[in-house]
Amino acid sequence: MAQPITLRASIRKAVGKSAVKKLRSKGNIPAILYGKKTLLPLEISGTEFKNLFHGKRMEKVLLNLEITADQEKKSTLAFLQEIQLHPITDKLLHLDLHELSADEKVHAEIDLVFLGEPQSLKSGTANLDISLRRLKISCFPKDLPDIIHVEIGHLKTGESIHVGDIPLPPGVESLHPKNQVVLSLVPAKGGEEVETAATETAEPEIIKEKKPKAEEPSQ
Repeated sequence: MAQPITLRASIRKAVGKSAVKKLRSKGNIPAILYGKKTLLPLEISGTEFKNLFHGKRMEKVLLNLEITADQEKKSTLAFLQEIQLHPITDKLLHLDLHELSADEKVHAEIDLVFLGEPQSLKSGTANLDISLRRLKISCFPKDLPDIIHVEIGHLKTGESIHVGDIPLPPGVESLHPKNQVVLSLVPAKGGEEVETAATETAEPEIIKEKKPKAEEPSQ
């Protein structure tokens, strides 16, 4: 199971454009926590958020959200659903958080990690053509994986791995068609020309010297 990232937040009492602008000027990020019975405005420290997610993928992340309200704290499991960035500066503008319950399935995109190295890839006679690097899945929060491993060491040139070939952890369901190609092992460009040239060199055409015609006897 993916380990949730603990993120602290506090109730945002002031709402509206001016209040949000003032909040951002202090280095904080406005957020909304959505749930079946929840619609809660929050604010989160911009510095803390950046430190937590430095070098990490931010969207579709499982959170242990610690909310402070009137000197009281409560924790809830949430999903970092969407991040709004400034179109020019990439500054964080807003976060959408989705509150989760143990009996509610989540949809997420999980990174695929390819294990092994096919022999033809080692020799340079083939290349990997990767079509899918992240898998869309559905599962309960307790079953959410960090990554999904895909073994490719057995592949031969011309073979492919499809979504249906990937063994998924218990409780995890793929949202892709089973016949969707994940990756293929294809011949390296120029491989056929090189092979043909080598064959022609190994078996050169033999041209026999023609014997001159014998002169006809004079009559």
